[in-house]
Amino acid sequence: MFGENLKPIAMQCIVCRVFVAMQIDPEDVRRHADGLFVQDAFADRAGVPYLNAGERELFVSGVCDGCWPLLCPDPLVSPLDYN
Repeated sequence: MFGENLKPIAMQCIVCRVFVAMQIDPEDVRRHADGLFVQDAFADRAGVPYLNAGERELFVSGVCDGCWPLLCPDPLVSPLDYN
């Protein structure tokens, strides 16, 4: 728990099907499955997340860091007309 017993895993992006490798504590996966927010479940004892934002997003939406900007572009960089 708290990122102290890290094991390698790979998760597949649901968009591009690429596998993303990361180190996680299996107990933290259980804590997230039990309802703890991803940023809190994958944090050390000081409360600092040990997974980056892209890795955490894989647990939330199943989308990798490379596909996320394609699905949800930054409106300040490339504005879209939703009207």
